[in-house]
Amino acid sequence: MPQMTKKINPVIHLNVKEILHEANTYIFENSRFTLCVFAVNMVYMLCFKCLEGGISNPLSILWLISYYIFWCFFYRYYYNLHPYFGGKAVIGSLAPSAKALVILFLLAITVAFLPMLPLFLGFDDVYLDIYERYLSTFDGMSSKGAKTGASIWQILAAYGVLCLVSPMLICKPYLAWISSLRGKNSSFRKVKDRAKGNYWSFVIITALLLIPEATASQLDKMWNCRSWLDYTVSTIVFVYTNIIFAKIYDLFYLKH
Repeated sequence: MPQMTKKINPVIHLNVKEILHEANTYIFENSRFTLCVFAVNMVYMLCFKCLEGGISNPLSILWLISYYIFWCFFYRYYYNLHPYFGGKAVIGSLAPSAKALVILFLLAITVAFLPMLPLFLGFDDVYLDIYERYLSTFDGMSSKGAKTGASIWQILAAYGVLCLVSPMLICKPYLAWISSLRGKNSSFRKVKDRAKGNYWSFVIITALLLIPEATASQLDKMWNCRSWLDYTVSTIVFVYTNIIFAKIYDLFYLKH
């Protein structure tokens, strides 16, 4: 009796140049739709900017729900899946979203509390200044329009670290989420198997997307643009990001 052999999935190469070309081609061929997505996304960003207190405002929950549904619609429309506002698809997509949020939450807890360990061990005199600069660096990444004590090089270094961890924390969970919107297998393990061998390609793509946003954020603070430059660039980049991830999903799930 012949022995069963385990099926080995072939390695699919993620060519960054080809993905960017396909994304740019899609934008050019679907310019009206892309412009509408950009306009709606900009309206969402402006609404959030007008919320007093930002994420701490109770109305931000309604904003988050509607914004989530909007991007669900985007992918349903992109793949021509009817109905575009499918409640079943939206609810089904919550599972990978929840998993990704748990991972990000655990990372945030680690980033926030692990550097405090030397303070508890009694190194407060030596370590306190380093810890304050560490906090100001992440505050500089998150704050909109407010100047912090961190230098631009420290903040860019923090973005660099984010790029290095992005394949596991951002890229692969995002592909699982897109798969769930299409009603397909949203297992993180399946995404890992399909996308294996492309760590540096994901890092490069993340860096290309984060560099303009990080630069715009720092220029906004330097020029005192009151977050207008930051929000505008972030809106454009986020729309472009979703188109790129749609093309990446096409490569791993539809072309192979």
